[in-house]
Amino acid sequence: MGRFHQSMSWNQPTESGKTTTGQPSEHTTPSHLGSAYPFEEISDSRREFSLDENAWTRPASHRSFFLPLHYTPGYEYPLVVWIHSNGFNENQIDHVMPHISLRNYIGVGVRGTRAADSTGHCFDWHQSPSAIAASHEAVAEAIDDARNRFSVNHSRIVLAGFRHGGTMALRIAMRDPDRFAAAVSIAGRMPQGAIRNIHQLRRRRLPMLWQWAKANADYTEENLKSDCRSVMALGGQVEIRQYPGDDEMDTVVLGDLDEWIMRRIIANSSAAGSDRWATSPTTCSNN
Repeated sequence: MGRFHQSMSWNQPTESGKTTTGQPSEHTTPSHLGSAYPFEEISDSRREFSLDENAWTRPASHRSFFLPLHYTPGYEYPLVVWIHSNGFNENQIDHVMPHISLRNYIGVGVRGTRAADSTGHCFDWHQSPSAIAASHEAVAEAIDDARNRFSVNHSRIVLAGFRHGGTMALRIAMRDPDRFAAAVSIAGRMPQGAIRNIHQLRRRRLPMLWQWAKANADYTEENLKSDCRSVMALGGQVEIRQYPGDDEMDTVVLGDLDEWIMRRIIANSSAAGSDRWATSPTTCSNN
């Protein structure tokens, strides 16, 4: 991804495994949630991960947490589970969440199932049946960990991802639709393959948001029709948003994701009518 300047300094892991604590360099309008609380990144490493880029293995429980500004333990926050794009890792959530919202959600980033480089910094989402099952388990463990550590509303868990991570987010949400309030795919196509729980999906009618740049090579009329036929057959409730250009990772797309969750998932939200959403893209750097 690498499109945004980090607006804050988070606790960053060092080679020794310890963290160096940074202080916020910018501040936003105080939240209605109460007392101030610093941003925090928590890395959890419990199992060794194979660095063989030609094979996948059971994913280590590597995850990164994002806490909202003025985090208040007594308030049950919606949880955004972020599935990074191929070639990145769980820390992608640090770049994404500040542009979704600094205060509305707890976030957790989950690491992919297959190492993509020899240094162990980049990971992909493998699509074999066993790897998909392992990805599903890693997401479930991350949700349980977030609920154990922080104040999470279990009925407002949104699974979201970018590109291949978006496809994996849809796949996992459809495997376990009763766990999630919604699924969001940014530039990720509808997953292909047999669906074994069709009756459950039709009963659940899982809300979905698809966000696409019009010039994305995968965003063709034929592909869109195919994906829409698939989701209609499963009874999903899908909203599709199109954006100019060829890259979905900008501030308008992420701001729309926040607006959609607040309007579609969060009950009695007044966010949809706010002037906050009258925005335009900002220039982003390749950092």
